[in-house]
Amino acid sequence: MINRITLNNGFQLAGLVFLLMVTTAFCQSHLGIGVEYGIWKPSSLDDYTSQPFKNIDGADPYYGVSLLSPVFKSHAIRVSLMQWQQNDLVEVDLTSITLRHLSFDLKYVLIPDYSISPFVSYGAAAIWSRETPRDSEGEKIPLDRAGWGFNLGAGVDFLLGAHVRLGIEYQYLYAIFSNRVGLTHNYIGPKFSIKLYYHF
Repeated sequence: MINRITLNNGFQLAGLVFLLMVTTAFCQSHLGIGVEYGIWKPSSLDDYTSQPFKNIDGADPYYGVSLLSPVFKSHAIRVSLMQWQQNDLVEVDLTSITLRHLSFDLKYVLIPDYSISPFVSYGAAAIWSRETPRDSEGEKIPLDRAGWGFNLGAGVDFLLGAHVRLGIEYQYLYAIFSNRVGLTHNYIGPKFSIKLYYHF
């Protein structure tokens, strides 16, 4: 019970910090706020390795929001919050598992201030997992765990207007839990995403 309360409070605190940063973005110039959508394929669960854009069985596409600092000497800081879910895990008697990543990445822009800007990114993430049992009545309550991960990726941003950028990014996420979450403890795998940013 204490662990679950601590995890919930930790996620609420992280969400509050993220919302505070988003609110700050509206008061600053050159900061960007964005939404993203994509596919994350933990390799240990992937039966479709030859189909990079086909999700693993039972998984939804992930979605997220992010905040991007101004570029300073080709570098920017990106804070992202994403959610991914896998459903109907009958093998372990779960309705779903949900993973939430709060990532802090350093983005290195290779050609800043151009309409097409390639970049690389690397950083770390705090990860919260939630397992929802079937018939979650009585003693079968959701189980929450926390973990850490690392991100490494590359992509391209396209300037669509004075304030709007479209980004395409490939990342490799390193995420391992000390205990099994859903079908595995190993959630290492590639992530492909499309991002839309508005810069103030």
